[in-house]
Parts: sequence; structure tokens; C-alpha cells
Amino acid sequence: MKELTALQWAKEGYVLNPDAVGEERWTNCVHVKKAIYYSEHEVHEDKEAANAIIKAKQKEYNKASKERENKYKKAMAFRENMKTEWQWLQEGRIPNPNARWEYGETLNNTFNVCSYGSSYCYCNKDETYEASSSEELQMAIKEYNKKFI
Repeated sequence: MKELTALQWAKEGYVLNPDAVGEERWTNCVHVKKAIYYSEHEVHEDKEAANAIIKAKQKEYNKASKERENKYKKAMAFRENMKTEWQWLQEGRIPNPNARWEYGETLNNTFNVCSYGSSYCYCNKDETYEASSSEELQMAIKEYNKKFI
């Protein structure tokens, strides 16, 4: 006897009967996810309704995919704007006194990369400002250097 999920039945041109109950089982031997499986006597053939179910699932999948892609793009844009205090000073930007600093190790774990030095702290461009004059920038560089002397 054939047992499939509702979506698998829809791909074969069948839809569930109104009184279908199904049986919840693991989808594979790894036991990560469960699904409800329906037997042959719990479905009936209706190609139009099955196609509607498949199209609705495709729309749902496409929407979720676009949301994941947008979230990824935002995260990467945020990541690209993370630099150390010295890097910001070299670009003529001064970190705000209340800037949020994050360790490279934390950022590496967050973005699943190894591009940040683990012992350095990084802040985002949004938490810096353009130096109003070269004197202000030079003072900020001197303050930075005092930390290491």
C-alpha cells in the first residue's frame, strides 16, 4: 500500500479526502523532521485541485526564499561595514564614544566566516562619524596610539 504526504499526493494528481486522518511519522532515519503520511484510501484524484495546491506551495516557497535572500543581503551589507577602530581612523572616520564593539570571534561565528581577527574589536560604519577637520582626526589617532604605549 502506497503512503505519501499531502504534497507528494498532490504531485501525483491526488488530493486528500475530507475525512483523511493520516499517520505522523519520521521523514527519514535521522529523525530530524516529522510529516503526516496518508494511505491510498484517504485520497481521491483531482488534478486541478492538486495543481492549485502545488502552485500555492511554490508561492509560499518563493516568498520564503526572497525573505531569506533579503535577510542575507542585509547581513552581508552590515558585515561589509564592520571595521576596527584603526581601520576607521585610516578612512577619516572616528568611532562614536558609545559605539557597540564586537569581537571578531563573535562576528566569525555569526556570519560563518573566518575573515575577522579574533582578538580585534569591530564596529559598524553607522556608529562612526566623518572627522570635521584634520586636527580632530589627528587627535583621535593620538588617543588611539596612547592605548598601546
